[in-house]
Amino acid sequence: MEIDFEPSGLDSMEDITILKEDSKNNIYISVIVPCYNVERYIDRCVNSIINQTIGIEHLQIILVNDASSDGTLLKLQQWRERFPKEIIVISYKENLRQGGARNLGMQCADGEYIGFVDSDDWVELDMYEKLYEKAVENNVDVVRGKFIRERFKGQIQVVNDECKEYCYEFEKRNGWYVNHIVNSGVNGEFGGVWSAIYKKEVIIKNGVWFPEKIAYEDNYWGAVLNLYVRNMCIVDRIVYHYFVNTNSTVTQKNAVHQLDRLNIEVMKVEKYKSIGAFETIYDEIEWDFIKMFYLNTLYIVFKRFDFMPDIYGFMRHKIYLYFPNFMKNPRISECNEREKLLLSLLEIPRDLSVEEMLRIKTAYLKTF
Repeated sequence: MEIDFEPSGLDSMEDITILKEDSKNNIYISVIVPCYNVERYIDRCVNSIINQTIGIEHLQIILVNDASSDGTLLKLQQWRERFPKEIIVISYKENLRQGGARNLGMQCADGEYIGFVDSDDWVELDMYEKLYEKAVENNVDVVRGKFIRERFKGQIQVVNDECKEYCYEFEKRNGWYVNHIVNSGVNGEFGGVWSAIYKKEVIIKNGVWFPEKIAYEDNYWGAVLNLYVRNMCIVDRIVYHYFVNTNSTVTQKNAVHQLDRLNIEVMKVEKYKSIGAFETIYDEIEWDFIKMFYLNTLYIVFKRFDFMPDIYGFMRHKIYLYFPNFMKNPRISECNEREKLLLSLLEIPRDLSVEEMLRIKTAYLKTF
């Protein structure tokens, strides 16, 4: 099974509208904002981008209306009327979810670097100036900053407050870069795809596109992109405000699309196999799969589902299919007691029933 995502084509899609002026010559960063039913939040988001200290003349803002059914498109059109040279609006009737929206945006991007902002979030006014300065100064493929979680009623949570500013080169092993496949990836210590800028050439040259019409698409994209990233800088400042929206894709309770993360992790492994990276960085891929596919998924299911989806057998089968000796991975020793308990279940020579997993869920949640 070969995984090669082709993005939805701008020329081939029906019912697509692109409002775009001629490209400018001084675009440093193209900022892509997927928008789906966010009329309540989009003004806050766009305001934080157009007022960047780097200067709006150095930005290309690509607002992608992902088949919204509320007043989102009208707001996007109003923003473009105010800034016709700096803002592109892409609109279409088929919902491609964030992955498809970002793919369309990347196909229109003219900047040297690409950044992503979720439409219910906002950014610090000097975010792109600080990230771009670091990128140019060190000639790096990726620059990341820190983020904070923002909740209703002004509650915030600082993430990675002890992160230090530094740049580093990654090890190249048989043609692939090994850049802490877990820690510097999407769910790693420096945040998601949105708290960074990426050299467009690295993305387009290597054909790294997001999966479409599926949740957790950024888990795939960030991990695959890492294989091509030769260096990265970390900026020790909060640049991004992640709004914890209880109606968003990744926070809804009992939402079946939460289980899309399982298919995404399988897609990653199949991609590694198809391009010849699987054996080269086997230990890193193995640990990433165990953590993201199994440990993190069970944590999310136990926390966000009132019932127990029948997924254990599928998970156990895939783990032994790809990584039959996973318990020998050196990272297993770093697991906490809860994680070791979950891993010990896999050593039981049979699948566990939903009823058994419900009892395990109850015991697991009592440990918090």
